[in-house]
Amino acid sequence: MSLVETNIYLFVMATVLAVLEIQIEGEHGWAKNLPTWRPKNPTWYSKTYQRVMSGKEMTGYHLSMFGFVLLILCLPFVFGLPLTLGNALRIAIFYFLFSAMWDFLWFVLNPYYPLKKFKAEYLSFHHKSWLLGVPTDYWGALILTLILSVLGQFVLHMPNLVAWWGTNVALFLFQVFLMILFSLYVLKIDNWHPSKK
Repeated sequence: MSLVETNIYLFVMATVLAVLEIQIEGEHGWAKNLPTWRPKNPTWYSKTYQRVMSGKEMTGYHLSMFGFVLLILCLPFVFGLPLTLGNALRIAIFYFLFSAMWDFLWFVLNPYYPLKKFKAEYLSFHHKSWLLGVPTDYWGALILTLILSVLGQFVLHMPNLVAWWGTNVALFLFQVFLMILFSLYVLKIDNWHPSKK
């Protein structure tokens, strides 16, 4: 697959996962009302998870979803892609960019959280810290993947990796923009709400 085809495929996958999570969680984000495992007492691993995840609670639901996405992104290795440091680095870059995009699409497509509510005051349950109107998680994913790209290009001698990163980021942003337009002008929010019993 070409870079563009791979990028579009990952965008579609992020969109489907975002819609699936909306159907599962409804208006209660971060698995608030799901019957999922949660550590009963703070442990070293749950505290570490919270630090890495900007204060978000560890749940079995999210660990499963993150693991599932990682397994899907690693499928090329199962089908014969050589497991090299360079290929693993590209998968890692995709994983972090994908995760931020998937998270944002949850808000773009969620009828309970229209984009006008994509602000810290409405989303403290999910994103604890913000910078320039954007959750710091997203900035972190962008900066981390850029650093990985620079290291890959200049330390591992992977030619054009920074350009590859930039192209993927630009394509993802363009597709997210199109999805925002779709959600604002095509998706009829009243028809998107689940029926209430």
